[in-house]
Amino acid sequence: MNYNASMKQYLNNDIASKTSNLNPHKIIEEVLKDLKKNMETLAYSIDNEPVISSIKSQSFSKSLTAIYILQSSLNFDEGKEIAENLFRIYEFCKEGIMNGFTKRDSKLVYEAIPPINEILDGWKQIK
Repeated sequence: MNYNASMKQYLNNDIASKTSNLNPHKIIEEVLKDLKKNMETLAYSIDNEPVISSIKSQSFSKSLTAIYILQSSLNFDEGKEIAENLFRIYEFCKEGIMNGFTKRDSKLVYEAIPPINEILDGWKQIK
């Protein structure tokens, strides 16, 4: 799946109302916010939902889609070092999400949330 198709699918879901008239910078901010929310939901549901849970599955899927969008949006030509660092952070988060989900260990997901918070805080400061 390419970036544009993923972005279209992602925007067609519940985030669409928040991003329909936004510029690309603001869309990334909304994707980061949504990622954080879905990671928190996933971690909570790992501990508090049955083994098979639609909430857990949906937050897992949305988290991975958001990570894919964020990684696909990186510009390695203009900001090589920053893009590489962000890519590594997103990979760390993706591994925490995937391992936490498969091992049913919410701690792995919770550990991946602070880097997203830091990126989101920094992103909000960029105008």
